[in-house]
Amino acid sequence: MHRLRALFLVVLACVLAPAALAQGYPAKPVRVIVPYAPGGGTDVLTRALAKRLGEQTGQPFVVENHGGAGATIGANMVAKAAPDGYTIVVVSGVPFLINQFMFAKLPFDTVADFEPVSRFASVPMLLVSTGAFAADTPEKFVAYARANPGKVNFGAPDEMTHLAMTLISQGTGTSVTIVPYKGAGPAISDLVGGHIPMMMSSSSAIMPYLKDGRVKALAITTKSRVPSLPQVPTVAETIMPSFELNAWFGVLAPAKTPKEIVNYLHAQIAKAIESPEIKERFETLGATPIEMLTPDAFATYVKTERDRWGKAFKDSGLPQQ
Repeated sequence: MHRLRALFLVVLACVLAPAALAQGYPAKPVRVIVPYAPGGGTDVLTRALAKRLGEQTGQPFVVENHGGAGATIGANMVAKAAPDGYTIVVVSGVPFLINQFMFAKLPFDTVADFEPVSRFASVPMLLVSTGAFAADTPEKFVAYARANPGKVNFGAPDEMTHLAMTLISQGTGTSVTIVPYKGAGPAISDLVGGHIPMMMSSSSAIMPYLKDGRVKALAITTKSRVPSLPQVPTVAETIMPSFELNAWFGVLAPAKTPKEIVNYLHAQIAKAIESPEIKERFETLGATPIEMLTPDAFATYVKTERDRWGKAFKDSGLPQQ
């Protein structure tokens, strides 16, 4: 009986310990790593979400920007962090997953070294140009690029936009010079400053510049037009049939983070994106709170997305770095 009682207490402790761990979480500020430069779509959306999470949990969710190397610097910090829920990362899904194929020596695995928590928003991607650029429609851009091969400098804030423009160039028989940037913020600054005539950006990052007229939208990458920008045609209906690109944003924790903490974070994010404050903020940025997936379903989605874009990368012929 004594042995049975002792065994029962051990089992009970194993069951209750994780629950107690989650119940006391968070007991201190949570670092939220944004692996991109300030001012981009991921950064803007993350700050809105982090503010709300801090209000809900009573602990600050402190956003830190660690951009560079295609998001690998910031993401690697989280991959190597203690799996205790106090260091998480917000990624722009497709650019992050493409890194597995873009870099020959990635310091982490985009699936195995992370615990998917939740996706929380999606935004349309826009092909935009300066007001001074003569090609003010997708068709005019294609005609100009064909007549002036290699002379259009195209700003690519990340691997996704680099790959997307490569696929568009291949599909339309054009040649542009792709200029890589360390994030949307620096690329938009150069676009507004007239240093590059075109780029591809999330609506959340570029919306303020569209509203004040400093930048114009040529096309949108979604399957169909969006209500917030009904006048902007899709890439598919203008220059490249069947082209579609949806940008989504998600939260990842280090691998082996306790399931109870992952579930807690997921629940808090689900609650946050239902708040009127977040819905209003996202709407002003052209973002949409995305259908919530359970952590397990999100993990499956991440693997599927990586396989899909990995094939696109290989088919594009882009070299590894």
